[in-house]
Amino acid sequence: MSTLQQISQRDPQWSLEAFVDIANALLPQFLPASESRRSVEAINPRLVRHYTTQSLIDKPLKEGREARYTYRHLLQLLVVRRLLAEGLSASAVQTLMETKPNPELEALLQGGIQLTVETANPALAFLQQVKQRSQPAAAPSAFAPAVARSPQRLGDSAAPTQWIRLEIVSGLEIQVRQDFAYPVSLQERENLLQLIAQRLADLAP
Repeated sequence: MSTLQQISQRDPQWSLEAFVDIANALLPQFLPASESRRSVEAINPRLVRHYTTQSLIDKPLKEGREARYTYRHLLQLLVVRRLLAEGLSASAVQTLMETKPNPELEALLQGGIQLTVETANPALAFLQQVKQRSQPAAAPSAFAPAVARSPQRLGDSAAPTQWIRLEIVSGLEIQVRQDFAYPVSLQERENLLQLIAQRLADLAP
């Protein structure tokens, strides 16, 4: 199966049917893990047309009387499905689809929803804050008993930051801050593992 990077380099144009097939093949790796394990509604031509009428994806190009879809349409469609799976409404993500260039849409798919919630759309930021507050607090990990607290400055009323220390193997530990945004999709996990591997490689003699 082609990756997004490979597809972007080819700069293809697809018929609606081919576009739907490509989107369905790529979608599972960008959904939150809990969603990708469930039976998620497949993308179909009717859904693509519906998203177009709602301005969630751009109108297709025309080749004669046939609609043609591009790499940007693919990014938009995958991002819409990702944000809907994250619990945001279609109306809340419309501005993102209209204003974000391709690199930012790619970054969203690679790095998660926290990369897109910014002052460009205060409504999105508010919705994300509400979503985070409504989620139950994660239970402490049974294999992470060591917790370090950062120093608290005099007069600072905020709660001290907590760090969880995990021993991976002898001589290797990872510290995780309590507010760390854990990767939720297969692609995000792969990116994080690659980053850790690269940092370790930089330390090698």
